[in-house]
Amino acid sequence: MADKSLTFDEVKERLFSNLDLSKEKWFHYKMLLLVGGGVFVDAYNTVVLTPALNQLKAVFHLTVLLVIAIGVAVVIGTGIGALISGYLVDKIGRKTMFTIDLVFFVIIAGLSAISINGYMLFMLRLLVGIGVGLDYPIASSYLSEFVPVKTRGKFMSLDVLFYPVGALAAILIGYWLLGVVGLNAWRYMVASAIIPALIIIVARLGTPESPRWLLERNRTDDAITVVENIIERPLTDEEKTLIKTTKPPERQRNTYYRELLTKFSKNAAFIAIFYTAYQIAFVAAGVLSSLFAISLSLPVETASALFWIENIIAILIIAFTIDRFGRKPLSNVGWIGVILAFLALIFVPSTVDKLILLVIYSLLALFLNFQGGLHLDLSAELAPTRIRGTIEGWKQGVARSIAAAFSTVVVPLIGFHESLYVMMAIAIVALIANIVMLPETKGKSLEQLWK
Repeated sequence: MADKSLTFDEVKERLFSNLDLSKEKWFHYKMLLLVGGGVFVDAYNTVVLTPALNQLKAVFHLTVLLVIAIGVAVVIGTGIGALISGYLVDKIGRKTMFTIDLVFFVIIAGLSAISINGYMLFMLRLLVGIGVGLDYPIASSYLSEFVPVKTRGKFMSLDVLFYPVGALAAILIGYWLLGVVGLNAWRYMVASAIIPALIIIVARLGTPESPRWLLERNRTDDAITVVENIIERPLTDEEKTLIKTTKPPERQRNTYYRELLTKFSKNAAFIAIFYTAYQIAFVAAGVLSSLFAISLSLPVETASALFWIENIIAILIIAFTIDRFGRKPLSNVGWIGVILAFLALIFVPSTVDKLILLVIYSLLALFLNFQGGLHLDLSAELAPTRIRGTIEGWKQGVARSIAAAFSTVVVPLIGFHESLYVMMAIAIVALIANIVMLPETKGKSLEQLWK
């Protein structure tokens, strides 16, 4: 007999404990590859034009402002796309958005390769970013709703690992094309991003819908079927009866971002502060690494490759320590390291040996990307299933828009070295927000977090 005294949330927790307490298996790593593929595409597109920014300036006779705008157009577009997709992922499902977002991207990426001037290239790169941005809310919601509790932090961090891998691939291919093709190399650079996107589209066909999202939509039988397929055994009759007969409570309807910004305003404010601080430094030091390096009189190719290698190292450190030490301590260490690195860049004389500057830049990249390894996990855990995609869209939209504005407007107005002071101050604000506002979520299931 089913226990009629259990609440719907308790029944949910019992159902999904089959996923939360399961051992890692090929299915989990397959989902990691499919979700991480979208992150790879984002990084590849965001960074692929970095080697050609100075070339574009000469080809289209562009102003410095337009060169920077083209460099961050994908960042801006990703923010817009994520704001739209965050709601849609929660409204129409993770699986549906999982495919159509990259189809849109492929079409626009192809068109951007035949741009006839800088303004057309900027607009199409903006649309490419929107296509990529549609994928981001899936990354934090879809994957987190399948993986075991004890290794959720690891899987979410490894998902982010696809970003520096994609960026490093873009840098290497970009500089190779620049040497082989010459003046029109930028066209091949933007077109080359279509290849990984097509591979991922095909690979994503046939993936299951999130059982947690299905249950939120009262599609009980479908949710049970997905869970059984993942754990590779049938649920007990008692579990099936419980989930089918326990009446769900009346849920507040997800009216775009209203619920997030009213009922979960503290978490919405925290994730916006956290990720905006990260993105401002990330865009300046990573996406625009060639311009950052020139400002520090560093070798451009060395600085660009170094940033993405340090990104990979940082994410691997987070992936294999997060479930042991927790989210908050690792994030605090990262922000403290970033603040110290900015202090060093500000006060170390410009005449110092370039190797010392490279070491400081390397440490900045390392500690900054502690936050890179954490951010998808944090947004997945700071909102319940019904608005999990929404909070990721909010995070990406706010942060990337502000970071792009900082790079294209603030830095040219105040100058590079003055911007270091601003970025350091923003990192201090993020550290304070961490200490005051960030809850520790280590070891808790998604249902335990949101009873």
